[in-house]
Amino acid sequence: MAKEIKDQYVERKYLEDLKELIDYVGKEYGNKTAYRYREGQGITDVSFEKFSADVTALGEYILNLGYKDGDRIALIGENSYNWVVAYFAVINSGNVVVPIDKELKANEIYRLINDSDSKMIIHSTSKNSCIEEMKDLGIVTEKFLTMDDEFDSAICEGKKLIDSGSSMYSDVKIDREKMCALIYTSGTTGVPKGVMLSNKNLATNAYTAMSCMIIPDVTVALLPLNHTFGIMASIICQLWMGHTVFINSGLKTVLQDIQDAKPGHISVVPLYIENFYKKIWQGIEKQGKTKLVKTMISVSNTLRKIGIDLRRYLFKSIINNFGGNLEMLISGGAPISDVYMKGFDDIGVTIINGYGITECSPIVALNRNNNIKYGTVGNPLCNTEIKIQDPDENGEGEIWVKGDIVMMGYYHNEAETARVLKDGWFNTEDIGKFENNFLSITGRKKNIIILDNGKNVYPEEIETMLSFIDNVGEVVVYQEDNVIVAEVYSDAEGDKTAIQAQIKSDIKKVNSQLAVYKQINRVKFRDEEFIKTTTKKIKRDMIHQ
Repeated sequence: MAKEIKDQYVERKYLEDLKELIDYVGKEYGNKTAYRYREGQGITDVSFEKFSADVTALGEYILNLGYKDGDRIALIGENSYNWVVAYFAVINSGNVVVPIDKELKANEIYRLINDSDSKMIIHSTSKNSCIEEMKDLGIVTEKFLTMDDEFDSAICEGKKLIDSGSSMYSDVKIDREKMCALIYTSGTTGVPKGVMLSNKNLATNAYTAMSCMIIPDVTVALLPLNHTFGIMASIICQLWMGHTVFINSGLKTVLQDIQDAKPGHISVVPLYIENFYKKIWQGIEKQGKTKLVKTMISVSNTLRKIGIDLRRYLFKSIINNFGGNLEMLISGGAPISDVYMKGFDDIGVTIINGYGITECSPIVALNRNNNIKYGTVGNPLCNTEIKIQDPDENGEGEIWVKGDIVMMGYYHNEAETARVLKDGWFNTEDIGKFENNFLSITGRKKNIIILDNGKNVYPEEIETMLSFIDNVGEVVVYQEDNVIVAEVYSDAEGDKTAIQAQIKSDIKKVNSQLAVYKQINRVKFRDEEFIKTTTKKIKRDMIHQ
């Protein structure tokens, strides 16, 4: 398989599964720091060798409890070193990990635990009250293990078992075709579905994604690890490459963690990038240097055209706010505007954006370090096929994906599986088009507005344009009473009537740039933010609730 990679920059070691990965990194990277995290008033460093040993010990412990042969084990809690150890220990012991969003309420978690048939729950102490609520609801899970109070003793017990001759963990042979992870979608447009992923899915996705990118060492894990983008980009790929990961456990310490970690790159959702960008320019304006910096950017870009790149020197003070070593931001989970991609490129930080979906493990397409096309999500991963099904006159249609990254199906949902999987092809139900092998995402099939005249309107396209209007915090475009509506949330301070009048006036200006059938006919204002998933995606199905 490794020889089939056509566009790789770096030859990676090919590994069959995640158990082989953990064994490999312990031996290959040894005493190098794998993970860093805050503990009390200090920062704890853990080597690759110790991490591999901890995973092995916990895996031995789990097997000796009697959980084996694909038993479901749920994992609930904040990002932490122990969370990562538990994730790999469950999978590598031949069981199935069920990562569950810690932000869900007890009754929601209860439903997922029951749906997944989880026999054991590994959780942080912050979820203790939630666990008690689920017990009151009648949960039938057999075993509970806290990541904080009982974890060290569980690992110690596992090491004692190994020392005494137990080899249950080392004897486990991974079947890479079987389910190893059951991931519940975040449910932006409906009830979460359980996505069944195998070792083949995850290992293939990591290997092919890494093989087409040069990624600088050291990152900060900011994304929730229960989501596939978070675990793939911030953990699995980083382990494979031998990179150091600083594990962020909450929003309060994001900026301090970045300062302390001094990352070369960070994987984030666009919301982070937008906030970083706004803070940069707010700082510049506060210092009264807006005109100076814009002039420096103009001069810098002119020099780049003749092969002179001074960005890291000219904008060093800005980059220092991110620890001083930041070279790359990897963006996924939602569309990102070209404004931010160019804005960061101007100061010497490359944004690599891509397209993914949980059902595809999750990465499907990526821009490359030296081949970025704004407005697109890049080229398909190697050994992954993408087709546009039934394209219209503009070349737009449903995006279908085929390859080893495509899920096994939905758990306990054969009808839904049959609907989206056909002859090895997965229907993402996203809408897009190809141009010179670059994929562009137009919108989501479920969000498409179909007008009386048969025209299709993709609300995401209009929302992107409206998001740059002053004082627009959030905006959603939809159809109501046969007209196109823009519903806006603004957190701007000042005269509300004047602010709303300004927004309406600016929406009229945007309308002048749109085809008549795409224009906004009605503007609504709301007093509260839209309800979102924990990955900061607006829940469209709850807009009218």
